[in-house]
Amino acid sequence: MPPRYPLILIRHGQAEHHTKAITGGWTDSDLTETGIQQANRLGERLRQELGGPPTYLGCSHLRRAVHTAEIIGLWLETPLNVHHSLSDLNNGVAAGKTHAEARSYAIPPSQPIVDWQPYPQAESWRQFYHRVSKFMDKFSEGQEQPAVLVTHSATVHAIVAWWLKLPVDSRTHFEVAPGSVSVLRFNRWREHSIERLNDTAHLYALGLSNPIKL
Repeated sequence: MPPRYPLILIRHGQAEHHTKAITGGWTDSDLTETGIQQANRLGERLRQELGGPPTYLGCSHLRRAVHTAEIIGLWLETPLNVHHSLSDLNNGVAAGKTHAEARSYAIPPSQPIVDWQPYPQAESWRQFYHRVSKFMDKFSEGQEQPAVLVTHSATVHAIVAWWLKLPVDSRTHFEVAPGSVSVLRFNRWREHSIERLNDTAHLYALGLSNPIKL
């Protein structure tokens, strides 16, 4: 029988590379003050909504995810488990560089696009998707409580694609805002269901969420 508890996917709060024109990926940046506020609003919301059974809390090894998860852990009063497999798409030699610096290392797109490595020593989407999917296969087998996984935009994309059993070359795209919540669960017919996606309602009151783009 599929586990009855949901998978709750969190994108870390705003990080310094978002505001300093630095690449993301494996750039190991800290949260900004806005990111810390977003993480606290996440923790407060999750405590209100999950105030029942014990909750598993896991995160990527990158500092922006760890800090977000540590703040959430204080609200949920639960320990933190770090998983390197939940880390962002590895951008190789571009990590830690400005966008301008990274352009000098960029490798032109090639086909099939899922096997393109945009920078030397970077992961292709296929490599990344297989890394995340392998972890999720093993993790979901033993899931016996609600699980909060604090990770990155690309990783949330990969987990949702894994959940829906989409092919690795699917071009599906959706927004994953900093501090957002996405929830995956089995519905009453035991179908793979997305309960919510990129939910930032907890950030509206403090102006920590972007409005609809027009």
